[in-house]
Amino acid sequence: MKISDVSKSPPAGAAGKTKKAAAAAPADSVAPIDAVLIAGIPDNELTPRVRQALQSLMEEVGKLRAELAQTRARVGELEELADADPLVGVLNRRAFVRELNRALAMVERYGAPSSLVFADLNDLKVINDKWGHAAGDAALSHVATILAANIRQTDAVGRLGGDEFGIILTQADQETAREKATTLAGLVEAVGVQWRDKTFKARISCGVVEIKRGSSADEALETADSEMYRVKKGR
Repeated sequence: MKISDVSKSPPAGAAGKTKKAAAAAPADSVAPIDAVLIAGIPDNELTPRVRQALQSLMEEVGKLRAELAQTRARVGELEELADADPLVGVLNRRAFVRELNRALAMVERYGAPSSLVFADLNDLKVINDKWGHAAGDAALSHVATILAANIRQTDAVGRLGGDEFGIILTQADQETAREKATTLAGLVEAVGVQWRDKTFKARISCGVVEIKRGSSADEALETADSEMYRVKKGR
């Protein structure tokens, strides 16, 4: 689209006539200086065809921006769904390992202590055999809800698979993390699992390790898992 040059100098004598006309015109007939602008161009400098073309272009840009905002929102929703365990809603194993790698990187770079808690729902098979797998699913959801509701925003909780959960406690050494794990286990047991017309207890065993420099996510999980089994055998 070609826009003609509207900034050329006026014919000789036109400037003088314009000044005289402006001086003769009454004050209330002067055009307002806040004229409507389209794409930064004063309305009185646009031909009808150019004005229509610019307005159509601006409308199209507005539609594209709205579509882009909707697409970004949808991508965010899909990312959240991709990170969530479909049964209990906390992070799935893939997303949890990603957060664990992030915590490891922070420990490696800054040396600030962080710890990993490996939690196991005790006697899930007993619950499944006694009341059915739906009751077992309710127990898993109960554990996930209690854990997620009682950690900080800087921490993370995920379901690692089956009856196993992981918790990342940032800025927490091993002693602090053990105290927190004991508190979480107490809350899981204190609040009964509501399932249909029944209420029953759920219990977890926790293994706690402080995340060390130079270790990998797999090594940290394996160490915490071994610690959890040691605790579980001693209960």
